[in-house]
Amino acid sequence: MTARPKARVYTCGLLLALALAAGAGETWRAKPAAQWTQEEALEVLNDSPWARTVEIYQPSGRKLGVYQTGQRVVVQDSPTSPERVYQPPPYRTELEFLRAVYAIRWDSAATIEQALERLEEHSTTVAETQAPPPELSSDHYVLTARVVRPPAESALDRMNRTSVRDEDGRILEQASAFGRDFFAGQSEEELRQSAVLRLGKNVTLKPERVIRYGLGTGEGISFFFPRSAQGQPTLPAKADTAEFQFRSESGMTLKAKFKLKEMQSGGKPDY
Repeated sequence: MTARPKARVYTCGLLLALALAAGAGETWRAKPAAQWTQEEALEVLNDSPWARTVEIYQPSGRKLGVYQTGQRVVVQDSPTSPERVYQPPPYRTELEFLRAVYAIRWDSAATIEQALERLEEHSTTVAETQAPPPELSSDHYVLTARVVRPPAESALDRMNRTSVRDEDGRILEQASAFGRDFFAGQSEEELRQSAVLRLGKNVTLKPERVIRYGLGTGEGISFFFPRSAQGQPTLPAKADTAEFQFRSESGMTLKAKFKLKEMQSGGKPDY
Protein backbone atom coordinates (compact mmCIF):
# COMPACT_ATOMS: atom_id res chain seq x y z
CA MET A 1 0.00 0.00 0.00
CA THR A 2 2.95 2.33 0.52
CA ALA A 3 4.40 1.73 -2.96
CA ARG A 4 1.98 3.99 -4.79
CA PRO A 5 2.69 7.16 -2.76
CA LYS A 6 6.42 6.58 -3.31
CA ALA A 7 5.86 6.15 -7.03
CA ARG A 8 3.77 9.31 -7.05
CA VAL A 9 6.49 11.30 -5.27
CA TYR A 10 9.10 9.95 -7.68
CA THR A 11 6.98 10.95 -10.66
CA CYS A 12 6.52 14.47 -9.33
CA GLY A 13 10.24 14.74 -8.71
CA LEU A 14 10.96 13.55 -12.23
CA LEU A 15 8.54 16.05 -13.72
CA LEU A 16 10.12 18.84 -11.66
CA ALA A 17 13.59 17.82 -12.83
CA LEU A 18 12.44 17.80 -16.44
CA ALA A 19 10.83 21.21 -16.03
CA LEU A 20 14.01 22.63 -14.53
CA ALA A 21 16.07 21.13 -17.31
CA ALA A 22 13.77 22.60 -19.93
CA GLY A 23 14.10 26.01 -18.31
CA ALA A 24 17.85 25.81 -17.86
CA GLY A 25 19.58 28.78 -19.41
CA GLU A 26 16.37 30.82 -19.59
CA THR A 27 17.27 33.31 -16.90
CA TRP A 28 14.40 35.63 -17.80
CA ARG A 29 11.91 32.90 -16.83
CA ALA A 30 13.75 31.20 -13.96
CA LYS A 31 13.82 34.12 -11.51
CA PRO A 32 13.06 37.84 -11.20
CA ALA A 33 15.46 40.39 -12.66
CA ALA A 34 16.46 41.66 -9.22
CA GLN A 35 18.10 38.27 -8.56
CA TRP A 36 20.05 37.98 -11.82
CA THR A 37 23.80 37.60 -11.46
CA GLN A 38 26.15 39.51 -13.74
CA GLU A 39 26.54 36.42 -15.92
CA GLU A 40 22.79 35.92 -16.12
CA ALA A 41 22.20 39.54 -17.11
CA LEU A 42 24.79 39.13 -19.87
CA GLU A 43 23.02 35.95 -20.98
CA VAL A 44 19.76 37.86 -21.40
CA LEU A 45 21.54 40.61 -23.35
CA ASN A 46 23.42 38.29 -25.68
CA ASP A 47 21.77 34.85 -25.77
CA SER A 48 18.02 35.22 -25.45
CA PRO A 49 15.03 35.68 -27.79
CA TRP A 50 15.70 39.45 -27.72
CA ALA A 51 19.32 39.18 -28.89
CA ARG A 52 20.86 37.93 -32.10
CA THR A 53 24.51 37.43 -33.04
CA VAL A 54 25.30 37.43 -36.75
CA GLU A 55 28.55 36.20 -38.29
CA ILE A 56 29.40 37.45 -41.77
CA TYR A 57 32.41 37.03 -44.04
CA GLN A 58 33.14 40.32 -45.81
CA PRO A 59 35.48 40.87 -48.77
CA SER A 60 38.69 42.69 -47.84
CA GLY A 61 39.45 43.84 -51.39
CA ARG A 62 42.68 41.81 -51.48
CA LYS A 63 43.51 38.90 -53.78
CA LEU A 64 45.42 35.97 -52.33
CA GLY A 65 47.57 33.37 -54.04
CA VAL A 66 47.19 29.79 -52.85
CA TYR A 67 49.95 27.16 -52.94
CA GLN A 68 49.46 23.40 -53.01
CA THR A 69 50.53 23.32 -49.35
CA GLY A 70 47.53 25.51 -48.46
CA GLN A 71 49.69 28.53 -47.62
CA ARG A 72 48.61 31.88 -48.98
CA VAL A 73 50.35 35.07 -50.11
CA VAL A 74 48.98 38.51 -50.92
CA VAL A 75 48.92 38.89 -54.70
CA GLN A 76 47.03 42.17 -54.85
CA ASP A 77 46.41 44.70 -52.07
CA SER A 78 43.33 46.22 -53.70
CA PRO A 79 41.42 45.88 -56.97
CA THR A 80 43.33 48.88 -58.41
CA SER A 81 46.84 47.99 -57.21
CA PRO A 82 49.37 46.05 -59.33
CA GLU A 83 49.72 42.32 -58.77
CA ARG A 84 52.83 40.89 -57.13
CA VAL A 85 54.80 38.22 -59.00
CA TYR A 86 55.98 35.18 -57.03
CA GLN A 87 58.44 32.42 -57.89
CA PRO A 88 57.22 29.77 -57.89
CA PRO A 89 53.79 31.19 -58.68
CA PRO A 90 50.71 30.14 -56.69
CA TYR A 91 48.65 27.50 -58.43
CA ARG A 92 45.46 29.56 -58.02
CA THR A 93 44.16 32.89 -56.67
CA GLU A 94 41.12 33.77 -54.59
CA LEU A 95 39.48 36.81 -53.06
CA GLU A 96 40.05 37.29 -49.35
CA PHE A 97 37.09 37.32 -46.95
CA LEU A 98 37.30 38.49 -43.35
CA ARG A 99 35.14 37.26 -40.50
CA ALA A 100 33.03 39.88 -38.72
CA VAL A 101 30.52 39.49 -35.89
CA TYR A 102 27.58 41.80 -35.19
CA ALA A 103 25.03 41.85 -32.37
CA ILE A 104 21.44 43.07 -32.79
CA ARG A 105 19.37 43.56 -29.63
CA TRP A 106 15.69 44.49 -29.14
CA ASP A 107 16.28 47.23 -26.57
CA SER A 108 12.68 48.45 -26.23
CA ALA A 109 11.73 45.15 -24.56
CA ALA A 110 11.26 45.44 -20.79
CA THR A 111 13.33 42.29 -20.28
CA ILE A 112 16.34 43.87 -21.97
CA GLU A 113 15.89 47.11 -20.07
CA GLN A 114 15.86 45.15 -16.80
CA ALA A 115 18.99 43.23 -17.82
CA LEU A 116 20.87 46.46 -18.59
CA GLU A 117 19.81 47.97 -15.27
CA ARG A 118 20.84 44.84 -13.38
CA LEU A 119 24.20 44.71 -15.15
CA GLU A 120 24.80 48.35 -14.24
CA GLU A 121 24.25 47.42 -10.58
CA HIS A 122 26.89 44.70 -10.83
CA SER A 123 29.51 46.59 -12.89
CA THR A 124 29.29 49.90 -14.70
CA THR A 125 32.41 48.97 -16.67
CA VAL A 126 30.91 45.73 -18.00
CA ALA A 127 27.58 47.48 -18.63
CA GLU A 128 29.29 50.05 -20.86
CA THR A 129 30.60 47.28 -23.14
CA GLN A 130 26.98 46.34 -23.89
CA ALA A 131 26.24 49.81 -25.30
CA PRO A 132 23.08 50.66 -23.34
CA PRO A 133 21.04 53.14 -25.39
CA PRO A 134 21.03 56.74 -24.12
CA GLU A 135 17.28 56.88 -24.57
CA LEU A 136 14.21 54.79 -25.38
CA SER A 137 10.77 55.70 -26.70
CA SER A 138 7.39 54.21 -25.84
CA ASP A 139 6.29 55.05 -29.39
CA HIS A 140 9.02 52.99 -31.05
CA TYR A 141 10.53 49.56 -31.29
CA VAL A 142 14.17 50.25 -30.54
CA LEU A 143 16.79 47.89 -31.93
CA THR A 144 20.48 48.42 -31.21
CA ALA A 145 23.34 47.16 -33.37
CA ARG A 146 26.89 46.60 -32.11
CA VAL A 147 30.10 45.52 -33.80
CA VAL A 148 31.32 42.61 -31.68
CA ARG A 149 34.25 41.80 -33.97
CA PRO A 150 35.21 44.09 -36.85
CA PRO A 151 36.25 42.40 -40.10
CA ALA A 152 39.90 41.48 -39.64
CA GLU A 153 42.34 38.74 -40.49
CA SER A 154 42.70 36.21 -37.69
CA ALA A 155 46.07 35.30 -36.20
CA LEU A 156 45.67 31.79 -37.62
CA ASP A 157 45.12 33.14 -41.13
CA ARG A 158 48.16 35.38 -40.75
CA MET A 159 50.31 32.44 -39.67
CA ASN A 160 49.04 30.44 -42.65
CA ARG A 161 50.59 32.92 -45.09
CA THR A 162 54.05 31.89 -46.21
CA SER A 163 56.97 34.27 -45.72
CA VAL A 164 57.99 36.12 -48.88
CA ARG A 165 61.62 37.22 -49.40
CA ASP A 166 63.25 39.62 -51.82
CA GLU A 167 66.37 38.89 -53.92
CA ASP A 168 68.60 39.59 -50.91
CA GLY A 169 66.69 37.14 -48.72
CA ARG A 170 64.91 39.81 -46.65
CA ILE A 171 61.35 39.06 -45.60
CA LEU A 172 58.81 41.30 -47.32
CA GLU A 173 56.15 42.67 -45.02
CA GLN A 174 52.62 41.52 -45.77
CA ALA A 175 50.29 43.64 -43.70
CA SER A 176 47.36 42.04 -41.90
CA ALA A 177 43.99 42.77 -43.43
CA PHE A 178 41.40 44.99 -41.81
CA GLY A 179 38.05 45.75 -43.42
CA ARG A 180 35.31 48.29 -42.83
CA ASP A 181 32.39 47.19 -40.71
CA PHE A 182 28.85 47.64 -42.04
CA PHE A 183 28.32 50.94 -40.23
CA ALA A 184 31.74 52.58 -40.60
CA GLY A 185 31.88 56.18 -41.78
CA GLN A 186 28.13 56.62 -42.16
CA SER A 187 26.05 59.46 -40.79
CA GLU A 188 22.91 58.81 -38.75
CA GLU A 189 20.79 59.69 -41.78
CA GLU A 190 22.72 57.29 -44.02
CA LEU A 191 22.30 54.57 -41.39
CA ARG A 192 18.58 55.28 -41.21
CA GLN A 193 18.15 54.97 -44.97
CA SER A 194 19.98 51.61 -45.06
CA ALA A 195 17.88 49.86 -42.39
CA VAL A 196 14.46 48.18 -42.43
CA LEU A 197 12.44 46.01 -40.05
CA ARG A 198 10.31 43.35 -41.74
CA LEU A 199 7.30 42.35 -39.63
CA GLY A 200 5.63 39.18 -40.81
CA LYS A 201 5.40 38.75 -44.57
CA ASN A 202 3.91 42.02 -45.75
CA VAL A 203 5.00 44.87 -43.46
CA THR A 204 8.30 46.71 -43.89
CA LEU A 205 9.16 49.56 -41.54
CA LYS A 206 11.78 52.24 -41.96
CA PRO A 207 13.31 53.74 -38.82
CA GLU A 208 12.14 57.25 -38.08
CA ARG A 209 15.48 58.13 -36.57
CA VAL A 210 18.86 56.69 -35.58
CA ILE A 211 21.19 57.50 -32.70
CA ARG A 212 24.87 56.63 -32.82
CA TYR A 213 26.71 56.80 -29.51
CA GLY A 214 29.64 55.48 -27.48
CA LEU A 215 33.20 54.59 -28.43
CA GLY A 216 35.08 51.37 -29.09
CA THR A 217 33.45 48.28 -27.60
CA GLY A 218 30.79 50.51 -26.07
CA GLU A 219 29.63 51.94 -29.39
CA GLY A 220 26.02 51.31 -30.32
CA ILE A 221 23.61 52.33 -33.05
CA SER A 222 19.95 52.47 -32.05
CA PHE A 223 17.23 52.36 -34.70
CA PHE A 224 13.77 53.70 -33.81
CA PHE A 225 10.93 51.99 -35.70
CA PRO A 226 7.36 53.31 -35.24
CA ARG A 227 4.93 51.16 -33.26
CA SER A 228 1.96 52.72 -35.04
CA ALA A 229 1.14 54.47 -38.30
CA GLN A 230 -2.05 56.38 -39.07
CA GLY A 231 -3.50 55.28 -35.74
CA GLN A 232 -2.94 51.57 -36.40
CA PRO A 233 -0.30 49.24 -34.92
CA THR A 234 2.51 48.50 -37.34
CA LEU A 235 3.02 44.98 -35.97
CA PRO A 236 0.51 42.56 -37.56
CA ALA A 237 -1.43 40.54 -34.99
CA LYS A 238 -0.45 37.23 -36.60
CA ALA A 239 3.20 38.05 -37.27
CA ASP A 240 5.51 35.26 -36.13
CA THR A 241 8.84 36.89 -36.91
CA ALA A 242 10.53 40.25 -37.24
CA GLU A 243 13.73 40.62 -39.24
CA PHE A 244 16.14 43.51 -38.97
CA GLN A 245 17.99 44.17 -42.20
CA PHE A 246 20.83 46.56 -42.94
CA ARG A 247 22.36 47.00 -46.38
CA SER A 248 26.02 48.00 -46.41
CA GLU A 249 27.68 50.39 -48.85
CA SER A 250 29.21 47.36 -50.59
CA GLY A 251 25.78 45.84 -51.20
CA MET A 252 25.92 43.11 -48.56
CA THR A 253 22.95 42.71 -46.21
CA LEU A 254 23.10 42.07 -42.48
CA LYS A 255 20.03 40.12 -41.32
CA ALA A 256 18.87 39.28 -37.80
CA LYS A 257 15.56 37.42 -37.38
CA PHE A 258 13.61 37.44 -34.11
CA LYS A 259 10.90 34.93 -33.16
CA LEU A 260 8.15 37.07 -31.71
CA LYS A 261 6.34 34.21 -29.96
CA GLU A 262 9.44 33.59 -27.85
CA MET A 263 9.71 37.24 -26.83
CA GLN A 264 7.37 36.88 -23.86
CA SER A 265 7.53 38.11 -20.29
CA GLY A 266 4.93 37.11 -17.73
CA GLY A 267 2.94 35.45 -20.48
CA LYS A 268 2.66 38.69 -22.47
CA PRO A 269 4.45 39.98 -25.59
CA ASP A 270 7.55 41.97 -24.68
CA TYR A 271 8.76 44.06 -27.61
